[in-house]
Parts: sequence; structure tokens; C-alpha cells
Amino acid sequence: MISTALKQADSIEQVVQIIDNGGTAQHGPEEIAGQYAYLVMLHQKTVDKQAVKKPLDDLMSQGAMFDYDLALQQAENLLLNLVET
Repeated sequence: MISTALKQADSIEQVVQIIDNGGTAQHGPEEIAGQYAYLVMLHQKTVDKQAVKKPLDDLMSQGAMFDYDLALQQAENLLLNLVET
């Protein structure tokens, strides 16, 4: 399930703020970052390893603090769930 706070974010800066505030009550920073990467990938209609990594790189370049590998795993898991449904 995608975070409501993430769905309501209007900019990458707001996403960074959510991540740097420790995520939400239901989703940690890595989950938020992974969900963000997943949503960007869906929006761009591009599904590949680089498409998942680019939004995570963008978050980090904007100052977001999260475990990159865990966020990548989260995004890939969401993608796998999409493919399986």
C-alpha cells in the first residue's frame, strides 16, 4: 500500500521532508523512498533497473537520508507485486 502522505506530496522536496522526518507512522523512510521510486517509474511507464534507481538517486541528491539498498529492494518488491497481479 502506498503511503497517503506520499500520494499527497506535491514535490520531491516534500517527499524528502517526509523521509527525513522518519517516514510516517505506517511506513519507514526506506519504504517511502521505495514507494516514490515505484510511483515515478509507473508515471514514466518505464520498467527497468535504471528506472528504479534514478528516483532514488534524485532523492539522495536532494538530501534525503535513507538506506539506498533497502529502498531499492522496496521498489523492486512493489514492482514484482504489480507484475504478479
